[in-house]
Amino acid sequence: MDNKTIETISYLARLQLGDDKKEKITKDLENIINFVDELQNIDTDDIAPLANPLEKIAPKREDSVTSKSRKEAFLLNSPESDQNYFIVPKVVE
Repeated sequence: MDNKTIETISYLARLQLGDDKKEKITKDLENIINFVDELQNIDTDDIAPLANPLEKIAPKREDSVTSKSRKEAFLLNSPESDQNYFIVPKVVE
């Protein structure tokens, strides 16, 4: 990664970088490139490629109600309620 490359990238991104920032960006980009190189070396021979992450099927369970309704208890603790709803003061006109 050289200074000319950093200047080209900053021009394309419409960024103005000082000399101290250019050094930091150079180190950061080199770290990114090294990380991508490490990813290239990972053995993926036994892993089937996915065209879409949605191809994997999530485990399913039966859709059933597992908790009891506590609506009455909540409404009893409210200052005002009307059958199934909390009554609150109007705050927006």
